[in-house]
Amino acid sequence: MRRTSFLLLFLLAACATQDTAASLDGTNWTLNTSSAITLRFADGSATGSGGCNQYRATYTESGSSLTFGPIGATKRACVDPEGNRRESEYFDALSRVASYAISGNRLTLRDAAGTTLLEFTRA
Repeated sequence: MRRTSFLLLFLLAACATQDTAASLDGTNWTLNTSSAITLRFADGSATGSGGCNQYRATYTESGSSLTFGPIGATKRACVDPEGNRRESEYFDALSRVASYAISGNRLTLRDAAGTTLLEFTRA
């Protein structure tokens, strides 16, 4: 009985720290590797800054599944060529997202194989 109680307590604690079914609507995030890259979810649209350009895409979430529609962005070039590369990689990663998980103030986006693509911190 004592072992079962400990296991139940452990499982409840694990569930409390990872809320994969939490709705994304109304949340704002900043990419962990670049504070210039942001992501906001509102009313079925994902918007933000890719570092150089503002972007918008539709998104669909169901449980822990998440997909983004085609990404539209302004067409300004970054002053820094590295910024252009980072932004292109970010948009590419968004197009490959298949699921998400929220744990505390962290949002993790993964591909269909479960590989982490992007990690954000709540803004």
